[in-house]
Amino acid sequence: MKRKHEDPPGLALLDAELLAPALLHELRQPLMGADAAATLLERAAGPALAQQEAWRILRGQLARMGEVVNGYDELFRAGDAEPVRFAVAPVVARAVDLLALRVRPLGSRFAFTPAARLPDGFGAPGALVHAATNLIANALDAVHGVPPGRVEVRVLEAAGDGIEVRVSDAGTGIPAEIRAHVFEPRFTTKPPGHGTGLGLHISRRLMSRFGGAVTLVDADDPARLPWAVTEFCISIPAAPAEARP
Repeated sequence: MKRKHEDPPGLALLDAELLAPALLHELRQPLMGADAAATLLERAAGPALAQQEAWRILRGQLARMGEVVNGYDELFRAGDAEPVRFAVAPVVARAVDLLALRVRPLGSRFAFTPAARLPDGFGAPGALVHAATNLIANALDAVHGVPPGRVEVRVLEAAGDGIEVRVSDAGTGIPAEIRAHVFEPRFTTKPPGHGTGLGLHISRRLMSRFGGAVTLVDADDPARLPWAVTEFCISIPAAPAEARP
């Protein structure tokens, strides 16, 4: 069923351009405190702590929180960041690693398949982490409790120019009548408390800053996996020859 959250009357009076930077500042303080505490624990426990999988996951999540805060900060300060040349597959691998605890129960029903000899991308790696994490998390939500629960993440060279990240799932699917709305801000089909309806919208905005895109793949797309019920695509421009490494 289609849901679109409505803002409470009080929130309509808030100036988002003033609220957002203040909120990011408040989030950054406890994040810095948590990171400092983790560093003290590492010093006290010694090298063995860094070998623990749970600790590596915790460290990864702290890093991801920092990327989220910085990413939204950049979004509200559009024009300050400069695009860079980067290898796409390792950035997507980082997004997969951030969701390791959710991916693990799928076992062989989850696949990450980057193509070989891909060109470098051009843009903001942090924006790609944000978009890929969001799409993979949505795919995992879609297959939860839906056998066989298959998800595949591919990194491939685009038919024309650039690189594509395809996130495919054999989950619940998206009804035809709401496909046109999935990128609208505050639109969600998830129950209250499970989705804000901002993930796809923000991902698309972040990627578009440097010529990228996030799209819902049509059924007749030749690169779409035949078993996919839903497939999203993140498009990344190829790095120009003169771009600095």
